[in-house]
Amino acid sequence: MSETGLSVLNDIQQVIRRATRLAVATHVRPDGDAVGALLATTTLLRKLGKQADAYCQDPPPPGHDFLEGVESIRHLWDAGAAYDAAILVDCGEFQRVGEDLARKIAEVPVLVNIDHHMNHDPFGTVAWVDPQASSTCEMLYVLCRHVGVEVDKALAGQLYTGILTDTGSFRFSNTTHQVLTIAADLVARGADPAFIAGRIYDSASPGRLHLLARVLNTVEYHADDRLATAELTQAMFRETRTGREDAEGFINHLRSVKTVLMAILFREDPDQIVHVSLRSKDPVDVAAFARTYGGGGHRHAAAFRMEGGLDRVRKAVSQAAVALLERTAPGKPMP
Repeated sequence: MSETGLSVLNDIQQVIRRATRLAVATHVRPDGDAVGALLATTTLLRKLGKQADAYCQDPPPPGHDFLEGVESIRHLWDAGAAYDAAILVDCGEFQRVGEDLARKIAEVPVLVNIDHHMNHDPFGTVAWVDPQASSTCEMLYVLCRHVGVEVDKALAGQLYTGILTDTGSFRFSNTTHQVLTIAADLVARGADPAFIAGRIYDSASPGRLHLLARVLNTVEYHADDRLATAELTQAMFRETRTGREDAEGFINHLRSVKTVLMAILFREDPDQIVHVSLRSKDPVDVAAFARTYGGGGHRHAAAFRMEGGLDRVRKAVSQAAVALLERTAPGKPMP
């Protein structure tokens, strides 16, 4: 680890030592890494003898209720609690914790930011941001080692879940030698790969397949099949009696097509805002693309929100994506 990284870890350790009670929070609409990191940080703090409360505006995604401590996640701020410090995990931007939690956390005197999303201006009193990490849970494994916390079965399961989901089950390009080494150690410490994968990936609701069928029926290809787009409407949710959580991972079906270098899923939200999810393969950088719309993320997985009707947003963003492909990956893909 670099001297800068070691210095930040020491700063985080100092914050933890000085604090008695800490709030831990993650972003709205949490994914596996967010939930795993939220619970792992809370577990770590408690092992160090601290009082720690976990906060998330929204419930965990389906299939994550097996994680130890998930039932203790608070969705509303404890008005009677006095926190010495707050730790935000897996939050690329401060406001991503949600408006209500952001307002309360802003009043806490010390804020620690632990994240792996690209951010040129990280927030927080102490900011540990490592875009090279596969996940926030990978970073927390390093933090556990640094502060001397023994990783038991519960903590191993929390950390393994975040790494598993953010590496696409160890399929994405962020699956490094270090990631696999850490995953192996977590398994040795009690994480059960088959059980965890089964709970996360084989816990779909009956309506999920009906919803997926409707989404796939909207697929369109552009730029010699290098771009695949699809849409998800509120009407689809109503017709299939499903919710936003049932659509988790749908965009990966678009990305799985051999010729596709960039995939976009346009989701119509109730507030007339369109949520745009992006996935890509080399050499396409969707994080940079998302930043032009006020969003962000990783090189191969990013998102943003955009005002306007679904049809207008889909047309405008698709055209911009085609232009991006012509600049960065011109011509037809290799067979």
